[in-house]
Amino acid sequence: MSLLDTTFDLEQFTQQLNNELNNGLPGFDAQKIMSPSIREHALKKSDPSIARDSSVLLLFYPKDGQLYLPFIKRTSGNTSHSGQISLPGGKYEESDSNRTVTAIRETNEELGVDCKKIKILGFLTELYIPISNFMVLPVLGYCKQRPEFKISPFEVEEVIEMPVQQLLSKENISEFSFTKNDLTINAPYFDAKGHKVWGATAMILSELREIFLRAGLIR
Repeated sequence: MSLLDTTFDLEQFTQQLNNELNNGLPGFDAQKIMSPSIREHALKKSDPSIARDSSVLLLFYPKDGQLYLPFIKRTSGNTSHSGQISLPGGKYEESDSNRTVTAIRETNEELGVDCKKIKILGFLTELYIPISNFMVLPVLGYCKQRPEFKISPFEVEEVIEMPVQQLLSKENISEFSFTKNDLTINAPYFDAKGHKVWGATAMILSELREIFLRAGLIR
């Protein structure tokens, strides 16, 4: 089965993805394909050994005969990631038994998704984010039906639902440049309904894309 099929089979998809995850992860080589040019500069000024643990959830679900992923547009504020397009997630709390619990809890808090309806598939490679000093674990999960989103107005401005086939297609990848503190930054990105998904989120999606290609889920 591929995501190009007209009738999407969630059970078959989860089996194929699990099989591919068991074959090993592509790792940082896949992540760095979508790495912004500023990353190496930022890494020189940071220390991953004192990073704070965190996680994000890539939550697959069926909609209109296709496989979807939700992203959030964070509310504007004073944090380093305010206003950006990201995956639901956040920092590990002492009350969390592990970072899988963190990802599920944060998805519930930000998007209102029922924790009991989230099934875990596996994990991608950890990724260090210099700007916020987070060590992020990407958690893969799914819901058997499209969740009823109830966004937190304090954290989330908008939920962006993207069909995975479109999101990860080669034609959907581009690059943009901007200047910050007199430094020109070049950043590859995935387009999500006119929003640029770049930085750490794009690097996570880049590894996911390699796994999907390997599994024959996309072309």
